[in-house]
Amino acid sequence: MAHLDFGLQIEPQYGFSYEGIRRIAVEAERLGFESLWVSDHFFMTPESVDTPCLECWTTLAALARDTKSLRLGAMVASQSYRNPALAAKMAATVDNISGGRLNFGIGAGWKDVEYAAYGYPFPSPDTRIRQLGDSLEIAKRMWMEERATYEGRFYGVHDAICAPKPLQKPHLPIWIGGTGSFTLKIAARHADAVNFAWTIPPTKFETKLEELRRFCDARGRNYTSIRKSAGLMITMAEDEDALSAVLKKREAGKDTPYAKYLAKQPLNLVGTSEQVAARIKEYKALGVDHFILRFHFVEEIDGMRLFKEKVKPRL
Repeated sequence: MAHLDFGLQIEPQYGFSYEGIRRIAVEAERLGFESLWVSDHFFMTPESVDTPCLECWTTLAALARDTKSLRLGAMVASQSYRNPALAAKMAATVDNISGGRLNFGIGAGWKDVEYAAYGYPFPSPDTRIRQLGDSLEIAKRMWMEERATYEGRFYGVHDAICAPKPLQKPHLPIWIGGTGSFTLKIAARHADAVNFAWTIPPTKFETKLEELRRFCDARGRNYTSIRKSAGLMITMAEDEDALSAVLKKREAGKDTPYAKYLAKQPLNLVGTSEQVAARIKEYKALGVDHFILRFHFVEEIDGMRLFKEKVKPRL
């Protein structure tokens, strides 16, 4: 039986304080979760002027000191938000702070309102994905070579030094998030793991994995060398009566800024603990052995406890 790992996703844009995130991380570690991930956003919506949104990398650096065993990562950092050489340097630093527990989660970037607000160019998807390829070329060279030189179409470095190197060798584990064909081509070249989110139906998930397999075959890459991870947004309760109560409570809060934002992201696994376990088994049958769980805001600790008690034993 394949070993399954479970991580937890935190969305700072929903209004977390750092102490709130720290408490969740400590409990995740106590419950035996494998990893904790934070998204890379600057705000939830342009109207969310009173909703805190902690920055991704500084949050990860703090968690590196406040946890002992959890693997940590961004799911996913936007390649556009930081100079790629600086991002590689930051990641190497956090890996050292954490004692070698960082996963380098990265994607092409997508949230156009953040780009506009922060003055970042927002080129076409193809351009952003090509920039992602350049970013990864730079990062790997900086982590593995004494002096990194690379001249890409969009980004370049010349005798760039990254010291100290990451503790993990030969380089930080690269986790690429996204399901677009061009992104999967980049993954076939660079990724140690891919994550498809959120709650993509198993049939579509299987189609995307087959596409990744074809890209790997074209490059002579061993498809099985890339770990497969599913991001699942979960609304769960122990039984049908408890689930109905949860959904009723959710309906009462539908006018909050958080609920309105979430309504635009309808992919959600809703069910009893038994039903959630059954769905996870469907992904497992496709070769998925890593799951990143995202529970509703302020329900993370209860969700993790219920998951450990009622879902994991069924797997």
